[in-house]
Parts: sequence; structure tokens; C-alpha cells
Amino acid sequence: MNASKVYYWLSLAGFAPNTLNKILEKYSPMELWENYDIILSSTSLGERDNFKALKQFKSEEYINSSLHKLAEAGIGVVTRAVDKMSERLLQKEVAPPVVLYYRGDVSLLQTRSFAIVGTRQSTTYGEETAKKFAEGLSRYFTIVSGLAMGIDGVAQKAALAANGKTVGVLGSGLNCFTPACNRRLFEEVCEKGLVISEYPPDAFATKYTFPARNRIISGLCEGVLVVEANAKSGALITAELANEQNREVYAVPGNVDRSRAAGTNSLIAKGEAKLVTDYIDILNDLNIVFDKNIDKIDSVALDNSELKVYNLLQNGPMHADELCLKLGIKIFELAPLLTMMEVKKIIKKTATSTYGLIAK
Repeated sequence: MNASKVYYWLSLAGFAPNTLNKILEKYSPMELWENYDIILSSTSLGERDNFKALKQFKSEEYINSSLHKLAEAGIGVVTRAVDKMSERLLQKEVAPPVVLYYRGDVSLLQTRSFAIVGTRQSTTYGEETAKKFAEGLSRYFTIVSGLAMGIDGVAQKAALAANGKTVGVLGSGLNCFTPACNRRLFEEVCEKGLVISEYPPDAFATKYTFPARNRIISGLCEGVLVVEANAKSGALITAELANEQNREVYAVPGNVDRSRAAGTNSLIAKGEAKLVTDYIDILNDLNIVFDKNIDKIDSVALDNSELKVYNLLQNGPMHADELCLKLGIKIFELAPLLTMMEVKKIIKKTATSTYGLIAK
């Protein structure tokens, strides 16, 4: 057994994230694997029925078989034990997920990310504003949202249309995606971006899972933009979580006579979000130099392997050894990718065996 498989085993028991994080503060994954029967007798950790579930699933053969079935279904698993999990998600304030199930390009978890969220009952004004911000910010960030109706879906469609990248975070398992009207977008993001969930593939969404997933949306990102939200919008939960996680929060002001603007206007009035009217306002606040000539690389020019290298280098130059580690490949597999990307004038060698993107 390795630590990654033990984390997966722990996830099968269905602990609430906060409870499991408390357990992991006391015991390492391997201690839980080897001494779960002794730990089961503890009265201070809560959710004791979940410890009984650990016994049911405590079989290396079962775990290997389960992971193999997921892989056959095109679903990957990332745990805290591997460096593909974003460091931002591992911060204590986020209540780190133990595992993430995913479809798509998992290297996007390592890119600079920014969330755009808002109401499901969006107006034309809100949708056009979300498009404008998503198109601009996608030149600098991977756009993260919840693949929901309204502002979320509009922002993610706009990011893809601008040849940007996007990550969708679900409140259900990957096999139980809703809403049906966004099914096509879900499949497109799986193909061109990344969709993640901390819930097993066949888990249905509940009224509790959507608020819980919001911490992952905000936790993954440097900042969160609320475009349009009424007074009780779930987007306000994401903004609140972002503030608790020490992320930057921004909001677009709206007409005071419109209920859809009540939440965003309130965030601004309370000082819980910075007022912005253009994506350049966000870039300036984050000290990112705006270049009107910058152009996102045309994804058609890169194959899937080259895209993964490109996505990692968005964070800055990296040594070839670090690229190999994050991509999970050998140097003899990476070398031809780097050579081809140099020929395409997408990357350049900035130091000995260190590569960076060529500014466009």
C-alpha cells in the first residue's frame, strides 16, 4: 500500500471533510490503515459509523480493483499524496478534500486560476458582463466555476470560446452531472479543460454538497469575481468562503432597482468585495502587467501532451526535472515535446534545462 491508495480508502468511508481533517491531524494515513481497529475505539473523533465502513473497504485488492474500474471509465483520482493536487487546496482554511475525481487535463490544477460565479437566474446584463470578464481573464488565468446555469456556465463557455482553459467543480459525482441543459458544456470542458469533484462518480447532489463544493471553487483560485447575485445567491457563499481563505474578492455593481444585483451591491457596500467594472481592474489589483497585445496560444497548434507542458509553464519557468515530476513522465519522453515547442516558438530555454513561455 502507498499513501495515495490509503487516502482513497479513507474517502470511501464518507467522512465529512472537517472531521477527516481532524483525524488526519492526529493520525497519518498509514497509521489509520494499520491500526483502524484501535482508532475505532476512540470516542473523541465523531462519525464512528464511518470507521466501520473502513473495515468493509479495507482490502488492497478491492482498492486496486476500484481504481482500475475508474480508470477504465475515463475517471482519474488525485489524492493529497501526489503533487497534482493544487497546493492552494491543501491550505487548512480550505478544509482540503482528501481526493478529487476528475475527467480532463489534471495539470490545470497547477495553473494560475480565477473564479467567476453568479446567479443561475442571470440577466442579459449579467451574462454579457460575465463574457467580457471571462474572455479577458482567460488570457492570464484558468477560469474556474461550477458549470451551473446562468453566470457560471456563461463564463466557462466564454473562456473556451476565447481559446482559454476552464475547470468545472461539481456538487455531485462525475456520472450524475446536472443541469441537463449544460450537459454539452460539461462534455466540452471534460474534453478541453478539467472537471473535478470530491464526491464518488455515482453520488447525487444534495442541498449540502453544492455549498461544500464552493470552498473548492474559491480555494483553487487567486481570486473570485461575483458578477450578478441576488440576496440569497449561492455565489455569496463562495465570496464568503474566499474571504475566509484570504483570497481576493471582486464584484460587479448592478442597478439598485434589480434584485439580481442585491447580493453584489451588498458585498461592495460591506467592504467584502472590491468594486470592478473591467477585467483590467482585477489585473491591476493583482499587480499583473496588462499587455493589449497578449494573445492566448491557439490550442489547435498543440497536441494534448504539449498543452500539459504549456499549462504548467503558465506559472513561470520550470526546470525539466520539475516538469517530469509534475507530468509523471521520464526525461526521454519530455525532451521531444520541449524541442517541438521550441520549434513552434512557444517556449524557450531560459537557463540550463529550464524552460519558459515566449511572451506573445
